[in-house]
Amino acid sequence: MVGKSSVSALQEYCAKNKISAPTYEWIDSESGSFICRATVMEVEADGNGRSKRDAKHLAASNLIKKLRLRHPDIDEIPQVEQTEIPTTDMIAVLRDYCVQHQHPLPTFEMVQEGGTPDAPEFIALCTLASIKRFGMSEKKKDARQKAALAMLVVIQDESTKPLERDMQIMSLDDKIEDFEAERYNKFKTYREFTESTLDEIPGVSLCDRHNYFKKFHKHLRIAAKNILADNYECDQHKLMELFEALKINPKISKAPSANTLELMVCIELNCVYDVYFANLESKIYKQVLNYFQTMLN
Repeated sequence: MVGKSSVSALQEYCAKNKISAPTYEWIDSESGSFICRATVMEVEADGNGRSKRDAKHLAASNLIKKLRLRHPDIDEIPQVEQTEIPTTDMIAVLRDYCVQHQHPLPTFEMVQEGGTPDAPEFIALCTLASIKRFGMSEKKKDARQKAALAMLVVIQDESTKPLERDMQIMSLDDKIEDFEAERYNKFKTYREFTESTLDEIPGVSLCDRHNYFKKFHKHLRIAAKNILADNYECDQHKLMELFEALKINPKISKAPSANTLELMVCIELNCVYDVYFANLESKIYKQVLNYFQTMLN
């Protein structure tokens, strides 16, 4: 049974011992993944996977484990080791975690392709700063998923603090460049407020602001555009979800209006450039949504 997949091992075991072949049925899942139920000798086991094939193999593996426990008198139940494949997109989860914690984004590459035509083997490398983790599977995409999961486990391990030890990725030139950029932005902001120059009109051009939002990470912009395209009953709720998708923490304040009973709402965005909105409560949320509709395109 060495080198056999769990499905093949279970099928051959049943044939050898003159047991009815295993049956597989599919169960609906609300999570978007696939659930397969395998049955042999009235023993059932489920498998959950990102594809029907993954779910079937995991169900067969779990069934082998149950058979071994429930029927210790039956010899030669195959010892199949099956590493579970993540049922969610761990690459997306890892990237979101890095964005939220201001880490560099991970990179993936296939470092080995081997095995046999019947049992291929792929090894993927996930690199985050100087941290490297590997994933191995018979499919390339699953190898990358396993590598992403291994990396996520490492960077979430608060006991070892690996990022404080390993994440030394910026060269001295990069640090100097960032320092100079930050100093320039502070000076530019001061100059805009004091109007200390006659050679250029104070303020930040619309083009600069547009480019700033266009440089947001691709998956953040896609999530934000999906929200803008959806229909919401409440513009305020839609805007709050938009801020969450873009990882922006706005400062919102309200004050009485001079000419109406309606409140005046002020929204300040925590961005590189000063972004400040003020309008009546009935108008401001739509105004900000229209602003991002333009800036993200």
